Amino acid sequence: MTTATAERTTADLLLAWDATRPRSKQTEFGMSELGGCRRRAGYRLHGQEPTNPGGSVQAVMGTAIHDAVSRVLTALAEPGDLVEHEVTFAGILGHLDRYEAATGRLIDVKTTSSRWLDHIKVHGPGQSHRWQVNAYAAALISTGRPVHEVVIDYLARDTGEQYRWTGAFNPQSVRDALAWVTVVRETELDMLPRDYAPGSAFCEHCPFRDVCWEGSVPGRDPRSVLYVEDPDAQGWAKKLWQARQDKKDAECREDEARGALDALRPDESGSVVDVGWDKALRWTVTYPERLDTAAVKAEYAKAGAKPPVKVSEKPAVRLDFAGIDVPMAAPEPEVQR
Repeated sequence: MTTATAERTTADLLLAWDATRPRSKQTEFGMSELGGCRRRAGYRLHGQEPTNPGGSVQAVMGTAIHDAVSRVLTALAEPGDLVEHEVTFAGILGHLDRYEAATGRLIDVKTTSSRWLDHIKVHGPGQSHRWQVNAYAAALISTGRPVHEVVIDYLARDTGEQYRWTGAFNPQSVRDALAWVTVVRETELDMLPRDYAPGSAFCEHCPFRDVCWEGSVPGRDPRSVLYVEDPDAQGWAKKLWQARQDKKDAECREDEARGALDALRPDESGSVVDVGWDKALRWTVTYPERLDTAAVKAEYAKAGAKPPVKVSEKPAVRLDFAGIDVPMAAPEPEVQR
């Protein structure tokens, strides 16, 4: 009698393959984690065993691109060039994508979505990426290889678009990164913040996801563990109130600035306006089409039917302030002395 083999999708197979790679099996803290989630970094630095497999199909796609780039660059490498080279600086391990000896240029490749690529074009690389490439550079410089320029090539997985960011080697970035590591290493695990929300791509694919949110209230948001760790109901309520006030104030300031700047809006959608600042402005005018739900309901009503609806698998939870005055306890009578 044969045992049926469980069906595995292409995604399952890709993730299983990714789990066998040396980088996936790496247990020590690496340069790619600099400036990321402090809680995750803390687990690495404190030797915590992973509780989840980690990895994602998007990451596997990025790995495939890196492998293809590596094969091409290895074939085209000039004397002294480095491709997929392992480096160490201040006891932190890293794997740089390539180094061109003739130009002293260090180049790292990152894959992303086209949506996030648009964000990078405006705001530049995040702190984590800048720290990472400068740490690679510091490692090379410490071995006698000059680095005149650090480069990050961003490739959009969904469109193939490339954006290249270039900068000079910045020693301060390395100092800041090492100071960050020192703080994380010297802080107790339970005191390190969780820098990403549960449900986010980073958190969902973290190898320490379960242990990180362990202790949350069953059937509630994983972040309920924050209340378990700090059961100050009044304090959390005040924080929620203040956050909503700050959000409202920020939205008002945004609307005011948008309204004022509309005086500069060109007639042609997509035009860029230089306002003499390091960030230009671009207006995009669209006329989106939206489903006319009232008309749809009316048509179904004519046929004596109700429009189909799909019930979410997760409940929609709304939290408001009730505005009810809670009676305060009567003060203790003063004792006459």
